[in-house]
Amino acid sequence: MTTPKTLKRLSLLTTIMAAILICSHVFTACSNNDDNTVPISGRTYSLDQKITNRRECHALKTIANDALNLKFRQIVFEYTSVGPDMKTPVRLTGVISMNPAVYNKDVAPRGLMLYNEFTCAKHGERTSQNEIDDIGLYMNKYQNLIMVSADLYGWTLTEDKPQAYCCPEITSVETIDAWDAAMQILKDEGYAISGLPTFNVGYSSGGFSALAVQRYSDELRAKGRSDLDWKLTSAGAAPFSIYSVYKSNIESKTSGYACSFPLVVVAYKETYHMDFEYKDVFVEPLASNIQKWILSKDYGTWDINKLIAGGDEKLAKDCPVNMILTPAALDANSAIGQKLAKKFRENSLCGEGQNWQPNTKTKYYIMHSAGDKYMDWHVGEEMANYLKGHGCNVETEFNDWGNHVDYGLFQHIGKTILLMEDCMPDKDAVREQAIKDAIDKAEEYIRDKVSEMTGIPL
Repeated sequence: MTTPKTLKRLSLLTTIMAAILICSHVFTACSNNDDNTVPISGRTYSLDQKITNRRECHALKTIANDALNLKFRQIVFEYTSVGPDMKTPVRLTGVISMNPAVYNKDVAPRGLMLYNEFTCAKHGERTSQNEIDDIGLYMNKYQNLIMVSADLYGWTLTEDKPQAYCCPEITSVETIDAWDAAMQILKDEGYAISGLPTFNVGYSSGGFSALAVQRYSDELRAKGRSDLDWKLTSAGAAPFSIYSVYKSNIESKTSGYACSFPLVVVAYKETYHMDFEYKDVFVEPLASNIQKWILSKDYGTWDINKLIAGGDEKLAKDCPVNMILTPAALDANSAIGQKLAKKFRENSLCGEGQNWQPNTKTKYYIMHSAGDKYMDWHVGEEMANYLKGHGCNVETEFNDWGNHVDYGLFQHIGKTILLMEDCMPDKDAVREQAIKDAIDKAEEYIRDKVSEMTGIPL
């Protein structure tokens, strides 16, 4: 059997494999933009973007003795958006990342990418701070793209506040505000961004954010924002329907990621001021430690998992749900169960009560590994069916690619790269073949490494 130690190594190898793959070419993202004077329905404030820092970053230094040498530059900026009440102006931060050649204008960018960050719980875990390894994968010298990401409420300047985790409307507004601010900064800095293809990408909760951004962009397009026309929206292993994730949680005996549901519930109670007590939803010792374990942001997600599991690392990987949720919270027909279910339906991006019309010009890629132990893959199928039902061009992948951060993550990255290349104006057969060859080599590399560790031929 595969041991927890081997699983850790597999996750590391997945990162290595993804890095090797990406270093052969491509990945691109985000929009051909207008400045912050474009009228947006509902924006009653000026973005007032301001560059606050420029820094050099060096990602994945420990991978293969720094063979990738992924160095890149970042422009960190502040901008004005809104807080959780959707009306009070608040200063937030975002970041623009690019490789040195693009930053120095030695080469022109091939595309613009909106990166929606995945689940974080600890101080400094933002793309403008310490979370740079994953960003680094996109910063290789072949891709020549510019990436934008928003730190969002509850981080950096507002780190003393609860994060609005999986709150789609708040995340979307703050992200598009960051996008518009970044586009104006890039124009002011003299970067040639006009007409570049735009891509909207995220994995896990970042995939949820990507579809939330898609929904908000489509709503704005209907009101006149012609620039928000993503070429590709790619989302992997995401909780598109919070309600469906809740149902699968309470119907399962164990959770492979014990902190995920508590992070949602805490964010919703604090953000939407829901009228319940934590003891109504969570069992002890979690119920009495929400401030210390989650709101303090002193612990990462796997630290929280272990705390919930009483310090048992093995149990943390497959935690009984009755160590997380109360009997009442496990009953969808109870008073607290109905209260949670109602809010989760409201905040879902597909399913009952959702009727938004996605942009049919956008290409969609929805992926979720059937072997994911963090959440049921059928939630991805539900999102894909919603998009298809509204006339969209959707490609899906629901085969078993292992657990959430193992092969599933790699599969999403690899396929997204190829789909992005299809949208590039300078696409050619030589480059496309080089990408496919790199994917083949990466798969061969990981098979050899796994066989070497386990002694099992693959």
